[in-house]
Amino acid sequence: MTAPEASTLVFGATGALGRHVLNALAARGTSPGTITAAGRNQARLGELASTGFNTAAVDLSDSATVAALVARHSEIVLISGRDPNRLAQHESIVKAAKNAKVRHVYYTSGVRADDDRFEINADHRATEDALTASGVTYTILRNTWYIENYIQALAGPRFSGVLAAATGNAVVAPASRKDLAEALATVVTTDGHDNVTYSLSGDTNFTYADIADAMSVVLKREVTYRPVTPEELQAALINSGMDSKLAGFLARLDETIAAGVFARVGDDLPRLLGRPTTGLVEGLTAE
Repeated sequence: MTAPEASTLVFGATGALGRHVLNALAARGTSPGTITAAGRNQARLGELASTGFNTAAVDLSDSATVAALVARHSEIVLISGRDPNRLAQHESIVKAAKNAKVRHVYYTSGVRADDDRFEINADHRATEDALTASGVTYTILRNTWYIENYIQALAGPRFSGVLAAATGNAVVAPASRKDLAEALATVVTTDGHDNVTYSLSGDTNFTYADIADAMSVVLKREVTYRPVTPEELQAALINSGMDSKLAGFLARLDETIAAGVFARVGDDLPRLLGRPTTGLVEGLTAE
């Protein structure tokens, strides 16, 4: 149940990034009693309620419930969703924020969302457009690739010693969820961020050979990077038992990475953090 005094509504609070966002807000002195954590994971909502957060179970496709929830808060943190219809959900939240005359909306977008070459960011780009056109005061945080995404890729190298990817000679500047959450909390709790867009990436470009080296440290065995073609990657994933649709998506994702979507974009993230960003080895061992 949402307490009447709650002023900050966090959509996506029960997800991996949301957990860090709530912790970062609390660490910066925001009382849990002034935050409503909204999400679908009932077990996680129960945990949050036990630590003092207001909570709301919500289906973002239920626009009426979303609008009523938004109307009870003065500012909204919209952590981008993962549903196939997430754009419609985002637009519904933006519309509700406009109608309720909320003070501020903070949106976690995707790095290089304004670059039409990267279709992976189409929903982010459209959400940004809806937000800037709404007239609501906003801050957009274009988040890069999570270092933690490579934790999922440790399984193969753990047994084979090979990191195979269709990323060619790409460089990436990933950041940890914790760093990105801390940057968001900084923006929410300090002034000077009205109608600003931040591009957030790690402060160092890494090659996939660098990532393999970091995996070697974490796994305590030698790991080498082996570039493959998208077709080879897709075939290997299907042969491992993966659904062909997902295998095709991952192969196309590697092509997008090869094109540079997650390369370093500047110093916004370390500047907001006031420190260097988290390195690969530490990020690969994050909880």
